[in-house]
Amino acid sequence: QCRRRSWLKCSPRIPVAFGVMAAVVRTEEANTAFHGVFTADTPEKLEQVYDEWAKTYDDTVNNTLGGDGVNHPTGELFEVVKKHVPTAKAILDVGAGTGVAGPLLAAQYSPSQMIALDLSKGMLDVARALPNQGGYTDFVQACCPDLGTATGPYDLIFCAGTFTPNHAPPETLRTMLQVTQPGAFICFSVRNYYFDDVSSGFSTLQQAIVDEGKWELVAKEERIYLPKENVYAYNFVYKVLQL
Repeated sequence: QCRRRSWLKCSPRIPVAFGVMAAVVRTEEANTAFHGVFTADTPEKLEQVYDEWAKTYDDTVNNTLGGDGVNHPTGELFEVVKKHVPTAKAILDVGAGTGVAGPLLAAQYSPSQMIALDLSKGMLDVARALPNQGGYTDFVQACCPDLGTATGPYDLIFCAGTFTPNHAPPETLRTMLQVTQPGAFICFSVRNYYFDDVSSGFSTLQQAIVDEGKWELVAKEERIYLPKENVYAYNFVYKVLQL
């Protein structure tokens, strides 16, 4: 059952983060296929966009934006993760969307617990309708950086296609740390141009957490993200050292 959170309880930093993030969207990503996700100015509006887009979202990503029938944001991160994360029995999929990562993670790790977390109930409904619920054991609707009832501890956090302009703010990384334990892995992608723009906040915060001794970088790979849009992303794997 999806555990609904009130969007009034979302971090007061969210609207500010949305405004900053929207400023670094490239003109190539003005494609109408994005359904206005880069210009929604509140979490509620972003949620509505994804609710309405949910049933055709996979086709848009795989074909309209990908061009080859493949979900590259999820698939490329997964390829990096499986090279560096040997086992995972408790998994949190942040920004799970329609649940594309679920069957991949379930087949690779056979977790006893795997949570799908997303802003959009419509997207989670699509994931829940997958065979065997996509391998997910629970569904949580929450507004990053708040992870709602997903309190862990998890030994793998997977986050593909969520740290994009106008979406989850970089402070979500600290929330993720709080629901892991030493030895866990936090794995995520960030569009390369977005990460390289210091104003996004990701490069600064990721290094700050390294400097604090809370995690160490295991892998950083640049891979294709949306082929038809010529967008690439960095795929990161961090190992948690301390909370």
